[in-house]
Amino acid sequence: MEFKAETKDDVCEAVVEGELTIYHAGEFKKGLEKAVKKATNINLDLANVSEIDTSCIQLLMQAQNGCLENGRELVITAVSQPVREVLDIFGMERHFGDLDKVGS
Repeated sequence: MEFKAETKDDVCEAVVEGELTIYHAGEFKKGLEKAVKKATNINLDLANVSEIDTSCIQLLMQAQNGCLENGRELVITAVSQPVREVLDIFGMERHFGDLDKVGS
C-alpha cells in the first residue's frame, strides 16, 4: 500500500495504490489522519487500489464522518472496480457521494 499526498491552498490531493487490507490499515489510517490535519478539503483517489476490506472501509467512514463533524470535506475522486464492488456489497456507495460520477 502506498499513500501519496500533496497539499496546496488547503486542498489535499491524495492517491492510494495497492492493497487496503487489515495488513495495511495502520499505514492507511496514518495517511488519512495526516491529510485531514493538513487540509480542509481532501480529494482521495482510489483508482489504483487492488483490494479493500472492511477494516479500511471503516477507516474511510471514520475519516468521512470526522471531516463532516469538523467542517471539512473528504471526496473520493476515483475508485477501482474492487473498491466499487465492496462498497456496493455493503450498500456503502452513497455514503461517499455519487460514485457513479467518479472516475475509475
